[in-house]
Amino acid sequence: MSRILLLVNGLGLGNSTRSYAVIQQLLAAGAEVEVATSDNGLSFFADKPEVGRVTEIPSVRYGQKAGRINIKATLFQLGNMLDTIRRSEAIVATTIARFKPTAVVTDSIYSLRPVRRAGLPLAAINNSDMVVRRMRGGGWPAAVLPQFLAVELSDYVFHRAVPDLTISPRLDPSDVAEDWPFRRVGPIVRLACSPDAARTGRPERVVVMLSGSVFGSPVALRRDRPGLTIDVIGRTAPKGGAIPEGVVYHGKLRDSLTPMRDADLVVVNGGFSAVSEALFLRKPMVVVPVPRHAEQWANGECIRRLGAGIAATEEALEDAIDAALQRIDELRAAIDTLPAPVNGAMLAAELILDLAARPQ
Repeated sequence: MSRILLLVNGLGLGNSTRSYAVIQQLLAAGAEVEVATSDNGLSFFADKPEVGRVTEIPSVRYGQKAGRINIKATLFQLGNMLDTIRRSEAIVATTIARFKPTAVVTDSIYSLRPVRRAGLPLAAINNSDMVVRRMRGGGWPAAVLPQFLAVELSDYVFHRAVPDLTISPRLDPSDVAEDWPFRRVGPIVRLACSPDAARTGRPERVVVMLSGSVFGSPVALRRDRPGLTIDVIGRTAPKGGAIPEGVVYHGKLRDSLTPMRDADLVVVNGGFSAVSEALFLRKPMVVVPVPRHAEQWANGECIRRLGAGIAATEEALEDAIDAALQRIDELRAAIDTLPAPVNGAMLAAELILDLAARPQ
């Protein structure tokens, strides 16, 4: 039996949801799975009994200033980050000795020296190659350049040099080129993420589901939109000011797919997992990239180019919602022209199991 250990960055929920999508396919193939994660990942996997064991590891975090990614602050805390990596490596080494995996998969975890010392095959889930190619095409806002140079570009170099296999999911169905060790797959989504019949008619429900990480966009809706229900997931009601009729703040929900499936329009940050699941569900989108984040900008641009939604800044959130509602028929028609996406989780699991079975 294959025993697969997944190391999952749990700061937001995106890494956890896409890793779980792959886990579902690994389990269906008869593999035994354990997870090492942190932060929101711990609560996400807490009610997943099919995962053999969940081990807590510390988080490496971006530096921030006024709630925003700050590269200067990130560089200043490099010492703390290296200490966190060392502590995480000790936990990973202990987990490997106990679980004896046949392969390890990392999703934005870099405490990998114990994996290499154990001689284990290593796969990664990462699409930094897409970000690098998109930035080469120009047209990017200057604000994303520091994060690209400090994080995304180094991430790309790392994922070319260190893993034996890097699984790179894609939103654009026409993006099929391969460049080893990157293997491109379709959007990675959970099994429950199956599209229903296309919605028609006047929009009745909007779901605002912005990032659950510390860099998630604020949500304080003030406009009245008669006849429209707006479900705000992952946020509590802001203090001060009246809440418009029809706007409901739900706080954190374990099940985000059900409200998303019922929506006519989905509002998300530019995290790859949330955008992937909305696209897989064939939902028109408003994508609000986290400021100064190159990958989130690239994901928003991809959705805009596909015609599946519009990209907007945090400051223009309400204007963007109104604009998307006015263009809802146009966005629905564009989505109808896209080929039905194939869940990349299945191919990802096949690639991982193939890697685990190779003689080392």
